[in-house]
Amino acid sequence: MSKNFKYFVLIIPFFIAATIILHIFHWRSDPIMTWKFNTNYWLTVVLLPLDSRPPCTQFVEQLGQIAGIRVLLPQPELLDNYKTPANKKELRIWLKQVSPQADAAIISTDMLIHGSLLASRLSMGSTEDTNEVLDLLTVIHQESPHLKMYAFNIIPRLLIADNQENIAYQKNMLKYSIIKDQVYTFENTEDINTIHSLEKRLPANVIQHYTALYEKNTTLNLTLMNMVEQGMLAGLVIGQDDGQPFGIPNMNKQQLQHQLSQKPSLANKVFITRGTDEVAISLLGHIAIEYSNDHPKVFVMYSNHDAAQLIMPFMPHTVAKTVQEKIRIAGAVEVEMIDEADFILYVHVGTTNNQSTFSSSAEQIRNLLDQGYQVALVDLTESFQASETLLPVLLAQDVDIPKLIAYAGWNTTSNSIGTAVTQASIFTKALKKESNLTEVMAVYKENLEFLTARFLDDLYYQKEINPYINKQLQRRKIDPYHLQTAYYQTNVQVQKMMVSKGKHLLREGLRNSPITIRTDQGLEQIVITDLEIQTYLPWQRTFEIWIKPTLALTAIKKS
Repeated sequence: MSKNFKYFVLIIPFFIAATIILHIFHWRSDPIMTWKFNTNYWLTVVLLPLDSRPPCTQFVEQLGQIAGIRVLLPQPELLDNYKTPANKKELRIWLKQVSPQADAAIISTDMLIHGSLLASRLSMGSTEDTNEVLDLLTVIHQESPHLKMYAFNIIPRLLIADNQENIAYQKNMLKYSIIKDQVYTFENTEDINTIHSLEKRLPANVIQHYTALYEKNTTLNLTLMNMVEQGMLAGLVIGQDDGQPFGIPNMNKQQLQHQLSQKPSLANKVFITRGTDEVAISLLGHIAIEYSNDHPKVFVMYSNHDAAQLIMPFMPHTVAKTVQEKIRIAGAVEVEMIDEADFILYVHVGTTNNQSTFSSSAEQIRNLLDQGYQVALVDLTESFQASETLLPVLLAQDVDIPKLIAYAGWNTTSNSIGTAVTQASIFTKALKKESNLTEVMAVYKENLEFLTARFLDDLYYQKEINPYINKQLQRRKIDPYHLQTAYYQTNVQVQKMMVSKGKHLLREGLRNSPITIRTDQGLEQIVITDLEIQTYLPWQRTFEIWIKPTLALTAIKKS
């Protein structure tokens, strides 16, 4: 791809988003006033993201708005663009320059060392890059001692990186990694023989590169843990990319967990978790809660008795374990009595076998909302099918979904749980800070817009539109992960389909559903009256979208 074409492709999405604002539906009303986004920031946080995708950048910025936190991001041209790594050297300069302006920083070491998450899977950063980044963090701490730096580093995923060199060996390397851990755990003779057989079939350099990737990663994680111990870093999250219950990544995680258990001073400062894309989101919640010293209380409910102990796709452990991790990282506290909680985390786990229970789950949520409980819904699916989600059932049964304080059902279990916990935590915290009508309305507007984005993206795009478009592209022999000249046409099709889904959502789920809010002037009711959407494909693939809903709200005095 030529350099000029690359920049042309980069400009297309932003041009489309700027010139095509999709006006969904309009219902005339006379709002009391116009509520603007919160600009009265009480905290400034620098974000050096994992990569340029919306969950790693836009989500954090939007959640910061709800919390009243200003999030400083690098200029888009410095960041990665799909398989093109970021400008690491310029990002390091940017981080050093902007740090004195902030109270805290969320820093992806994978971005600074390798240039993105995808680049880290290929270990594109050198030893020199690693040393420069560690030196940079030390210098920033010395020059801006007030700045609380929170780093996060990712244990590479179980599956070997996607490139032409590795593609032929992915299946056998996956098997090798899983059985290697099983041999380490059980010492089964049959497994040992299988390992020897695989070692004969796989090129030695492929095995060596794969194992070296984890060795380097563990060494870096131990160094970062020491920096927390020395006070240079305020905190560290070690995330684990896509995995299974067994594999070499799990062996490395266990080694780190053992080291962490020997250092009690690092409790609540260093966290090891399954998760990648949502780690910066969780850290934003952690920072907001740490600075305010107000730890939200969470009551956890599951849609059925089996849900907590299920191990979902790409996860090394149970749903309940992930819930516990994400609550702890955010700085929230799980409680056993529902009336003690600031909010309820309702975790739905849909499978092909439990769909007969969905209607009763929807009624349970309706009853909780009608009783005035704050409910955050995690909408998980075993097979990533719309038929396994709870949101369509809520709509069909006329449950007032705008009353939910958070919703997430995107990508993996850890992605969704981490996002919902953070959104609910910062929203309930923000409501405690604000009291007059204008301030409370601003918080609600920002939260409702993020909520609406999750409805549109997590259900309609990811589980309906994306699979449909991918099948269309594949019939035309176009790779959905390399759109190239099909980008523009695909992008327009996505926009048209999203506007249709937006009309449906506004009509069936959002419009005229009253929400009661508490202000210093008493109780008020608000309704959503209008919805606009801006959306585009941020990368040369269909896997994710950038989406920004804008809502019109009307406040009506409650009699």
